[in-house]
Amino acid sequence: MLFLDEGPTTAAPIVCLHGIPGSVDWFAAVAERLTPEYRVIRVDLHEQGALSGDFAAESRVAPVLELLDDLALTEVTIVGHSFGAELALAAAARSPRVAKVVVIGQAPDYVAASIPAAARWVVRPWSVRLAQRWTPGAVIRLANRTAFAPRFRWGSAPGLADAAVRDFRTAVPAALAYAVGARAEDFAADPLDARAAALTQPVLAVHGRHDQLYDSTQTLARYAAAGARTHLVEHAGHSPQVEQPDEFVSVLREFVSG
Repeated sequence: MLFLDEGPTTAAPIVCLHGIPGSVDWFAAVAERLTPEYRVIRVDLHEQGALSGDFAAESRVAPVLELLDDLALTEVTIVGHSFGAELALAAAARSPRVAKVVVIGQAPDYVAASIPAAARWVVRPWSVRLAQRWTPGAVIRLANRTAFAPRFRWGSAPGLADAAVRDFRTAVPAALAYAVGARAEDFAADPLDARAAALTQPVLAVHGRHDQLYDSTQTLARYAAAGARTHLVEHAGHSPQVEQPDEFVSVLREFVSG
């Protein structure tokens, strides 16, 4: 498994898991702010599930758990954004190395999701492969606007505009199809707030007020009812760690040290 390991090796570890399509670049601003005092490990999840075709958290989290063991990490704070959120919760449920969990921009299920019902029939592996090959970069960036608040500007996150195009072109097509299809069924059977409530570790849920994919009010209310700490980022959408990294890091620091 590929990963970036930054900051003092003796410092408290924070492991970051990106969404889909996404990459370690989506936590670049967070790492820049945290590495003077924390060990930040950004995990590349691009190929997870590609061989088996199984994208449920139980299968995808296995390499993450192996990485925690290989690095002999303890008292880990594991942070999952969007598609990586369920992995963070799954890692906490399965590994004593995980001490705290942070879920970013991910609702417990698709009840309050703004994902078109037709998407599961349109977004198929073959159609994704065609789109990856032929869609112009400008159109990919336009489609990625749903990952941010309406007024987000690419220039506020240096390098992310190029990364967003690269991430879409290299994403596993079947994983994208799962995200708008069978993932909804997995969440309906076992919502993330129920998974959070079952943990003994503290959980922090962070959501942007202007998330275009999931309703922020319903999302945070459900996590709060499950016993999690919650934080609403007023001037952010689906990716508050990108849009408002200073605020996100401030909340994360308080959670880690508290």
